[in-house]
Amino acid sequence: MWEQDIGTFPVAFTEDGNEWAHHLEKAMGGTGFRSVSGTDGAGGPVEMGPPLDGSVTSMLRVHPHPDGITCTVVGDGGRSSPDQVEPWRAGVQTAVGEVGRHQQSYVWDALVGVTPSVICGPELMGQLSAKKVGPLALAPSGVYMREFRGPERVDSGFTTISRTFPVMVTGQVSTYDWDHVIPVAQAQLHRACALLTLSRALLWEPRSHPWPRDATGPTLKIPISVGPEFPSPGGQEWTGEVPPGTANWSLPRWVDQAWKRLENDSELNTALNAYYEAMRLRRRHPSLALLTFVAAIEGVGMRFVPDALCECHPECSHYKGVAEKRFRKALKTVLTQREVKELAAPLYDKRSHTGHRGTLFGSEEVFGYAPTGPFQVDPYFKFEAVLLGQLALVANAVLVKALSGPSNEEGE
Repeated sequence: MWEQDIGTFPVAFTEDGNEWAHHLEKAMGGTGFRSVSGTDGAGGPVEMGPPLDGSVTSMLRVHPHPDGITCTVVGDGGRSSPDQVEPWRAGVQTAVGEVGRHQQSYVWDALVGVTPSVICGPELMGQLSAKKVGPLALAPSGVYMREFRGPERVDSGFTTISRTFPVMVTGQVSTYDWDHVIPVAQAQLHRACALLTLSRALLWEPRSHPWPRDATGPTLKIPISVGPEFPSPGGQEWTGEVPPGTANWSLPRWVDQAWKRLENDSELNTALNAYYEAMRLRRRHPSLALLTFVAAIEGVGMRFVPDALCECHPECSHYKGVAEKRFRKALKTVLTQREVKELAAPLYDKRSHTGHRGTLFGSEEVFGYAPTGPFQVDPYFKFEAVLLGQLALVANAVLVKALSGPSNEEGE
């Protein structure tokens, strides 16, 4: 095997490497590479090639360098040859000249909505009033979408139809290729769903992937019905028309400042993410949902109880255990002292059993099955409906309180 250095080039390895590689692939025929291996994050190289068009059989190895990147060509056999090296050299130089020259604005749309596991009538849901949330525009889709909810859990021996009013989310990303819009759009969708979930205390989820607009406008198709076809009551065809008299609802005022607050407060952003994941876990994994709700509340409590070193002896480098203290401090922002005392101990005890021993308290160990009948008591009802239900409401209140109040900077 041989390896030949072809030079150092002014490309920021981490910041511009992906874009440079995108242009290199085009410069080397545009058909792609047979393999691409990423850096190990510890100074290891990126390797790519050979091109799929068979123009060369060698590969390119790219190392980080204080002045950008260093490139070497690697091939099989005893010695390098110009026909295996020079195409890479030319391609690398062409790609360097293209970096930063192809930025354009991509507008995307995606559909979000209440999870179909929630069964509510139009009088309880209504349509969202159009709203700007951070960099995103939220607007009613104008569709009353029917959805078939199949047996999500083993105990669901029935089929259910849910009907919801999806929301259209529109965003804009400036980059050099549509593929690099997706991760930015997905992160923004996640935050939008988390804020909708927090504001409505119902789980909101993406109902589509981000979809590009073209010159004429949105290309995302909004379905009126999802799932297997089935007849409507009375034999009428389902049209997806919004029922007359459907009310509109507005996001609360605290959402106006929430996006900026989350951008500037990583601890609060982490706590909101934990709350949202707990809501997603709640139906199928109630014990993990409890643990995650508690973690979200602890995350808010970090602003009241900072990390502190142990004081057992002067040389001790361990930190004190302050997680439960943070949990209680955050609870006190929305509960009375008596309510905290009644709720905190059983919740934290179960959190610890699940977190440290893997104990399951809900129906996940029987795939959601709960015995029914006049002579049986549901052994999971108290945990899932009562204790977890209380915790979900309290976690919601704690996060809303934190996002409604002054920021850390304003408080200082």
